[in-house]
Amino acid sequence: MKRTLKFKSVYACLLVLSTESFANTQYINGHIGALSNQANEEIGNVPGNRFNGNMFFDYHKDNSTTYTKDIERRFTIASQVNDQSLTTFSLQEAYVGGQLTKKDHLRLGRQILPWSTVDHVWGFGKLNNRRNFDFFDPGQEGLTGLLYERRSSNGMRYKAFASGIYVPELNPPLDIDKKDRTITSRHPWAEVPARTVEIEPGNWKTIAYDVDYPEPQDVIYRYTLGANIGYESKHWVMDNFVSRKPENTMSTKVSINLDPAADVIEAKITPQFYYHDVMGSTLKYRNKDIEMYVSGLAVRPNTYPDGDRDAIRATDIKTEKRREDYMGGGISRTNDLYGIGIHYVARLSPYDRSKESLSLDPRWNQAVDLFVMRNIGRKFSVSGDLKYDMLTTDRLTMFRASYKVSKEMQMSLGVNMIGTPSDGKSYWSPFTNNDAVYGALRYVF
Repeated sequence: MKRTLKFKSVYACLLVLSTESFANTQYINGHIGALSNQANEEIGNVPGNRFNGNMFFDYHKDNSTTYTKDIERRFTIASQVNDQSLTTFSLQEAYVGGQLTKKDHLRLGRQILPWSTVDHVWGFGKLNNRRNFDFFDPGQEGLTGLLYERRSSNGMRYKAFASGIYVPELNPPLDIDKKDRTITSRHPWAEVPARTVEIEPGNWKTIAYDVDYPEPQDVIYRYTLGANIGYESKHWVMDNFVSRKPENTMSTKVSINLDPAADVIEAKITPQFYYHDVMGSTLKYRNKDIEMYVSGLAVRPNTYPDGDRDAIRATDIKTEKRREDYMGGGISRTNDLYGIGIHYVARLSPYDRSKESLSLDPRWNQAVDLFVMRNIGRKFSVSGDLKYDMLTTDRLTMFRASYKVSKEMQMSLGVNMIGTPSDGKSYWSPFTNNDAVYGALRYVF
């Protein structure tokens, strides 16, 4: 109890102000900060979502555009600790690179592959991993491996990525208690299995979970192969890629014994790691502070496991796979004074909830994203972002206002709201209570 009170009091004090300072070096930036969602106790009062401390560090010496003889290197890490004393980490990038010839470049380590704009903008997480501290801004994590790139004098680019190491998404985490046979989470964005099940009308039973852990080598040693053929000029950028890789999130096999006479219902969980093929194309036009793009993404599971309908309905763990196809585009203009843009995405692959209820709901179906940002003078800025799914009526609304008290100090207030369909059947429906009316601070270096 004393440790909990001390933790809360420390962050309550931090929320009085925000500090910000900029380092002299052009290679390092980051922040240490805190966020409180206690402005309104009726909004977002979910354990793990009430307040947090956060950290971000980025060291980047970029020579990838000029391919000089210097070593290119980057190390980007983030961390968050919430009001449930849960600490999460994200190693987004950690790599070194260098020039082989004037046209050839090699990079080794954990790196984000910027090959699909629609995957990045809408947070699908099919190519790169996601940071996933929260789903409003899922962020990206890289893949670990070796990237080779060759640039021709006519603007053509050829890239190849290979890896024998698999690092799945680690957030949001689950707490697995072998002794109590429970699966829970202290993270507000985690989807945990059901704790009870109704065997017969009025006959509710507790579910006891047993997790069959795989051997570490069966998880880590998995291959990824990818290739990208593109073009880049002063105004145009094109990427066409295909990759075969493990899915960024593990799947589970669920077996259950629904015995009405049993004291508890036993469920066995077996983590499984499937491969899928991810391919897509992106075409961008850039002119000063204006950018336009069209981008397509296709996902093909290599394995289509059969879901145990009784197990899935009892535990809420959905295991079936499906193909996914998306097409999107957008236009934006961003400079030191303001930013404005609109994005659109459409799911081209079929999804019928009545027939595919054993697979996960699509994150977005037919959605539009409108964002605006305005710097008012040197100290005050406001921004807004609205995502709306025209098929399911899911809505994400984000608004933030920041004020720089001085060169080293900043104060921020914001609102994050989730709207879902009235029938409660969509990807975002389980997270309806994760709204936030918050105050935030950062010490930036």
